[in-house]
Amino acid sequence: MSLEERYANDPNLLSFYKRKLLIPGWAGELSPDEFAYIKSQLRQSPSLKRRWGFRPTAKRLSESRIRAVARNGLSANKKPALASAVKEDKR
Repeated sequence: MSLEERYANDPNLLSFYKRKLLIPGWAGELSPDEFAYIKSQLRQSPSLKRRWGFRPTAKRLSESRIRAVARNGLSANKKPALASAVKEDKR
C-alpha cells in the first residue's frame, strides 16, 4: 500500500507526513512504502541528499544507510574518529 493509498481520506495528513518523513531521525523504523518514498525524493534532490549526509552527486543510496539516518538522524551517518587520529594539544 502506497502512502497515497494509506492517507487517501486525509490529504492534509498525507502532506504533513510526506514533509516529516524527509527529516533525518523523525521516521524511526521505515515501512517499505516509507523507504521507497524517501529514496525517490533523495534521488530527485541534491540538497536533500546533503541534508541526509550523502554527497549531492551520489548515485548509490544504500538502503541500510537511509534506514539508519531515518531512525537515528545524522549521527548514524558519521564515522567514529580513530584514537590515533585525534591528537590533543599539550601546551
